[in-house]
Amino acid sequence: MNLADLIENLRGLLRPVGEWDGGAAVSVLLRFEGRDLKLLLVKRAENPSDPWSGDMAFPGGKRHAIDRDLWETVVRETMEETGIELCECLFLGTLDIATSNVAPTLGVLPFVFLCEETPEVELSGELVSYIWVSVEQLRRSKGITPVKQGTAPAYVMEGDVVWGLTYRMLENLLHILDRATGEGSS
Repeated sequence: MNLADLIENLRGLLRPVGEWDGGAAVSVLLRFEGRDLKLLLVKRAENPSDPWSGDMAFPGGKRHAIDRDLWETVVRETMEETGIELCECLFLGTLDIATSNVAPTLGVLPFVFLCEETPEVELSGELVSYIWVSVEQLRRSKGITPVKQGTAPAYVMEGDVVWGLTYRMLENLLHILDRATGEGSS
């Protein structure tokens, strides 16, 4: 499948932004490296006041009063945390709204972008590292692992564990990617 067909298929499967006024937004940044589709994950800094302290996540955060909508939230939060200008990437649509077991009333809207070039990442103090992980590596790393509250389904890559809210968003994304490429059932 060529890139134009993949983009068209993803746009047909992902949701438009809509009018949802939720509490947080994250950016799911995709890029191709050769034939490998990769996505950006960041590791949150240890912080006792952050329930997601030390976790792997997507860049993003809570909506502030200055944000007119979640689009402004995702643009601002991604820039603050990673230095990435989302206007340089192609917006494809949104995934399903996700909620966390830690903060069940906080809905998170994942915005999906395709970056033509690899954006330069400049981490803020909220983050300690980042990785561009291939979708295939992610799929191979799926399992069950010990986490903060016991054991959970997760992706484990080079010592980094992706679980909980980010895991569920990734499961949604991988399902959509399968449908977009014809690898999953319709």
